[in-house]
Amino acid sequence: MSTILTFPPPSRMAQLNLRGLSPSPRLSRLFAAALLTLLAVILFNSVRQESQTFDESTHLFAGYEYWKHGDFGDNPEHPPLAKMIAAIPLLPMGLKEPPHFPVRFYKAEDFVNGARFLYDGGNADAILLRARMVMALFSLALAWLVYMAAGEMFGPLTALIALGLCVFEPVLLANSALITTDIPLTCLFFATVYAFYRFLKRPSVGRLLLCAVAAGVTLTVKHSGALVLPTLLLLGLGDHFTRRFSLDDALELQGPARRLSLAHLAGALAVIGLIAYAILWTAYGFRYAARPAPLVMVPTLEQYAAGLSPLKESIILYFARHHLFPEAYLFGWTDILLISSYRNTFIFGHVFPTGQWFFFPGVFLIKSTLTLLSLLLLVPFAGVLSQRRALLFLTLPAGFFLLLSISSMLNLGVRHILPIYPFCIVLAAAAAASLAARSVPGRVAIAILLGMTLLTSLRAYPDYLAYSNEAFGGSSNTWREVADSNDDWGQGLKWTKSYLDQHPSKDCWFDYMNPLVNPAYYGIACKPLPNNIALIWGLGQLPASLPPTISGTVLISSSDASGLISGPGSLNPYEEFASRKPDAEIGNVILAYHGTFDVSRINAIIYARNASALYRQKRIAEALPLARQAVQLTPNSAFANAELGRILIAAGRTQEGQQVNANALRLAMSDHPEFQKDLIDVLEGRFKGNVNFVL
Repeated sequence: MSTILTFPPPSRMAQLNLRGLSPSPRLSRLFAAALLTLLAVILFNSVRQESQTFDESTHLFAGYEYWKHGDFGDNPEHPPLAKMIAAIPLLPMGLKEPPHFPVRFYKAEDFVNGARFLYDGGNADAILLRARMVMALFSLALAWLVYMAAGEMFGPLTALIALGLCVFEPVLLANSALITTDIPLTCLFFATVYAFYRFLKRPSVGRLLLCAVAAGVTLTVKHSGALVLPTLLLLGLGDHFTRRFSLDDALELQGPARRLSLAHLAGALAVIGLIAYAILWTAYGFRYAARPAPLVMVPTLEQYAAGLSPLKESIILYFARHHLFPEAYLFGWTDILLISSYRNTFIFGHVFPTGQWFFFPGVFLIKSTLTLLSLLLLVPFAGVLSQRRALLFLTLPAGFFLLLSISSMLNLGVRHILPIYPFCIVLAAAAAASLAARSVPGRVAIAILLGMTLLTSLRAYPDYLAYSNEAFGGSSNTWREVADSNDDWGQGLKWTKSYLDQHPSKDCWFDYMNPLVNPAYYGIACKPLPNNIALIWGLGQLPASLPPTISGTVLISSSDASGLISGPGSLNPYEEFASRKPDAEIGNVILAYHGTFDVSRINAIIYARNASALYRQKRIAEALPLARQAVQLTPNSAFANAELGRILIAAGRTQEGQQVNANALRLAMSDHPEFQKDLIDVLEGRFKGNVNFVL
């Protein structure tokens, strides 16, 4: 352990700045080992209290299928490596694989098969915990890399502060042991940049190859890992043109270090790029086709890419025709480019119909500790700006990644900008160490800030996903500010079971946000309420109807209360609950209400969706009365009227159907039309996609 926790000597400027305050190497190693051990304990004890988050079963099943069958068509929206690593401990378990079945869309098959794999005939908790503990190794590696990089750049005191911030930052703890690609990307992106920093300090073939391998592995865990290559290019150029003005570098260059010429830099970057490209193909078994014969992707890449802009479509198809990248990798890029065009955004308590430029800066402010934010604000005044090389390697990757994330409009969660956090943490730690070295009041102030991080992290335990800082009301208020993986991502079933055991109710209703997971698995005997994924997107099974009113204990997933999927106001079938103060907040993600509630709006959507299903089966006579009931319950619903209109036309009552459609168009144009664009296009005859997905 002592060897692993020994970092290269810090720069001379760092030594001059912190002389007399830094801990001894032995004490530093002891503290670091203790913090890493504590991190492992926190992750184990917190994540085993969480039920499956939304994406985990899909990722885990995909990783299992990669090992068993080389089927990269499962969950192609992410490269395979992280999922394969998560699935390693499952290989000797002899788990039952669900059979493939024909569906209209590969993503639907992925999610259904993932849920069946996890819950049919196996111990879901044991399977999840095994895989999650493997994923936690990426978090431990990240914390160690932060410690090493901070120590090499600024000295042992900065290293310990950075490690402490890393161990207790809730946004990192929230994602550290989940079966997702976010922490693996964060770890490997930071590792690659750190390896490149060390290569430029002391160029050697060994350091170059280490950086190249790290870059290649980064490409294989998540598509945004591709940003590591332009990041290295910018860092190389920035370092080349700015280092001559850095006193810190001037001191270092008196030793054996040599500056790389532009030609040598270009050659090094070319080597990194070529090796990374080869590693990417290696991860896909050097096979272009996403699926092994006779399996095929539904839809095909050409059909899927048709939804892109002409320029993006032509680029994707050019790569496909020439087999420049694996087919599954191109499917992933297509999916990423499409998602931002149809997903709503929820931030600062408001639903927006499209991505917003301020989303990622906003969630960074909401989800980061006040200590981290305060220390980042103090960086310009902490005397670390003179260390230009370190500053370049910390600010440029974080700034570049954040800017590209903002421009993507892929507003899915703070987890998508996790790679900026280790850079921010090292910067914040450098500021803290420098300010602490100046005076006793400075040390007191820094001690208070670090103590705040410890306290806020303890308060957030164990549901770190729902954390928000005190300026935004804390974890109990998070669901009012942000949604989805920033708060309620499906992790609250075990806490819900505990709440119901302590507050038994004769009648209980539960709207759980994941339609593919049955809460009964955890002993929750509540009657199901359809979630917004089933109601709005038409995915999952719906009941024939609900009673006009429901009574007793009603549990609502905060993701549905937010209106993220449905839209705001009257478009949200759970608006009545969102506008009321809940009687309890279970795990800060499940809202508990007691009383009697009108659910006519939910019933109306159920009738309309069931009528739509009958319409697709050509059972028009059975569909018509259901569509009429939907309109009777919600006469001002554009969706219900549009469904009735098309069924009337199919029944041969064209004039009446056209009148109903005209009314539906009027309603859609007057009730949050920005959220009903597809429906308006359908009613005006301009919609190019699948009408059944809209209706």
